[in-house]
Amino acid sequence: MSYQVIARKYRPAKFADITAQEHITRTIQNSLRMERVGHGYIFSGLRGVGKTTAARVFAKALNCQRMIEDADWLRDVTEPCGECESCRDFDAGTSMNIAEFDAASNNSVDDIRTLRDNVRYGPQKGRYRVYIIDEVHMLSIAAFNAFLKTLEEPPPHAIFIFATTELHKIPATIASRCQRFNFKRIPLDAIQTQLQGICEAEGIKVDADALQLVSRKAQGSMRDAQSILDQVIAFSSESGEGISYQGVRELLNYIDDEQLFAVTDAITAHDAPGMIEVAQFVISNGYDEQDFLEKLIEHLRNFLMVINLRSTRLVERPEGVKERYQKESVNFTPAALMRMTAFLLDTQKELKFQFEYQFRFELALLRLLELDRPSNELQPAPVESGDSKKKPLSSPHQP
Repeated sequence: MSYQVIARKYRPAKFADITAQEHITRTIQNSLRMERVGHGYIFSGLRGVGKTTAARVFAKALNCQRMIEDADWLRDVTEPCGECESCRDFDAGTSMNIAEFDAASNNSVDDIRTLRDNVRYGPQKGRYRVYIIDEVHMLSIAAFNAFLKTLEEPPPHAIFIFATTELHKIPATIASRCQRFNFKRIPLDAIQTQLQGICEAEGIKVDADALQLVSRKAQGSMRDAQSILDQVIAFSSESGEGISYQGVRELLNYIDDEQLFAVTDAITAHDAPGMIEVAQFVISNGYDEQDFLEKLIEHLRNFLMVINLRSTRLVERPEGVKERYQKESVNFTPAALMRMTAFLLDTQKELKFQFEYQFRFELALLRLLELDRPSNELQPAPVESGDSKKKPLSSPHQP
């Protein structure tokens, strides 16, 4: 039996299973109840947040026989039943009423003309023919223009759902004819909860800190998190002890919070040798300097959040690490943190185009020791201006 990856095995089959996009699923379900379904939709957002999944569930619900025939089910549940002939055909991939296109590989005028010709034919079963076009921003300008008239005056049985990660590349003439839904980046705790449920269903023992590390690495993308979890499960299978934080950190070559705190500890103590040791740790262990600077910027941002909010609620870390942020935040001022953050952002840009980047990386960390001081200590003393520069110093004994 062929293995099915987690991202496909646990793909949501109904609106309620789509994580952290309630503002979208609620709107779509209300439009189904009210029978106010539009002919064009644009789903935009980060990769892996549920755009194509939501489009597929929406398409499935539009032709679900129980949704069409059972008014109580439509009003109270508003989910595809998964049991009628239309739903079964969809799940088996044999439905003739739902077509998916990849605009990245079918982006020419001829591809759109073929699609436009097919749109004229009504559905074999159900009420609608639904066309899901992924990565729609990859269509050429000529292809968009060829599609414009069909989108403006579509046949009553046709519904178009466009998915894109780059909304700004879609011409205004297309976007203005569609309802637009922006998918949110999925919060870390929502990703962690989902991964925990998957591990329980798979019978895998896992540490909460390990799942949080996987969730942080995914940066708001559920699909990325599930793909990383597949890797982690394979990596941890030898130990027989489940998934540990140390194992995940080793696999992902992830920079530990301890090294980031070592930087801020060195800044607080003005410890140049300690800062050089951190730089050597990063270089000798093969970490990417750009990645380290990115994590360090996030680290300083966490201190800023704690100082300004007097709370750790916006710090996505385990409780023990949050307590450390709370405790050590008294060592910094917001002005110093912002100076250091601005400097690191500039350093990131420079490292991309410079040679001898290891030396420049070390130099950047050492420079942080000076940026912690108040800005007036970093500037030369002002030169006196006006007449005072011309007058000689007088003796205290002169009249």
